[in-house]
Amino acid sequence: MEKQNLDNVVFVGEVDAGKSALVDKLVNIEINTGKTQSPIFYPGKVIDTPGEFIDKRSLNGALLTTICNIKSIVLLQPANGKQFAPPNGLLNVYPNKNIIGVISKVDEVDADIEHAKKLFRQNRIPEPYFEVSIFDQDSIDKLSHYLLSLQ
Repeated sequence: MEKQNLDNVVFVGEVDAGKSALVDKLVNIEINTGKTQSPIFYPGKVIDTPGEFIDKRSLNGALLTTICNIKSIVLLQPANGKQFAPPNGLLNVYPNKNIIGVISKVDEVDADIEHAKKLFRQNRIPEPYFEVSIFDQDSIDKLSHYLLSLQ
C-alpha cells in the first residue's frame, strides 16, 4: 500500500514556534530554508507560514488569504510560550475548517504543557491537543495519522 501524503493543511504559529521543523518532519523533505519569510508551498497544498503572519496584525490579511482555501489549520503553541499569539477569532474567520492544536517544543527545559493547554482552552481551540517534539518520532507519527484522518 502506498504511503498517503498530507494534503490541504496549513501550519501557523508565532515566530520560532517550530512550524518549519515540524513540516519538514511531516512531509519528509528537508528544505532547511532558515527563517521563513513568506509561505512555503509543499506538494499537496501543505503550507508553512511565517510567524509574522500571526505576530504582526498588519500581516493578518496575508494569513487569511493563505488559509482561505485550506481545509485544516495546524496551530502551534510552543510549550514554553507565555501567551497566545493569534488575535482573538482570527482563525475562525472562515467556517468549517479543522483547527488542530499542537503544543510544540515539549522537550524544552522551560516547557509548561499545562499552560499551553490552558491557552488553547481559553481561546476555544478544540481538543485533542498534540504534544510534539521534532526529536520524538512517535509524537510526529500521532499527529500525522490524525491529520491524514481529516483528509
